[in-house]
Amino acid sequence: MTSLQQLVTPDCVILELAETDHEEVVLEMIGHLSKIGKVPSGDCYLFGNAVLERESHVGTGLGSGVAIPHARVKGLKETLAVFGRSRDGVDFDSPDNAPSHLIFLMLVPEEKAAQHLQILSDLSKIFRQSDLRTALEEAVSVEQICALLGSASPCPT
Repeated sequence: MTSLQQLVTPDCVILELAETDHEEVVLEMIGHLSKIGKVPSGDCYLFGNAVLERESHVGTGLGSGVAIPHARVKGLKETLAVFGRSRDGVDFDSPDNAPSHLIFLMLVPEEKAAQHLQILSDLSKIFRQSDLRTALEEAVSVEQICALLGSASPCPT
């Protein structure tokens, strides 16, 4: 099982997202994965469409300022993630109608459905912790964010 510490390395963190529209944010985050060499530039459109197609059925906003846009992607070799923050917030159709400030985008190989569901479940539990959300919002460096996510546990202790 892939851990958050393995998924979110310092190069996979965007301290401040430039975009404010959810579709543009998804493309910005996938573009970031391309920029750091994790996604071939020719696949950005394909991966972006996979996430946006998923978004068109059900919003991926969890509420409390968190969104987890995600998709299973045919041909992807490994699970990829990028974490970004938005000071202004982005509308990811959250149940509480609040904008999302903490956004965790995840791409999972199509055949890894069980892993996909497990990571989503863990992330949902992790992001329910208000102290963690606050710490992530207040972190001043990518290293701090990685440390917070790397040490986060689905079951608060």
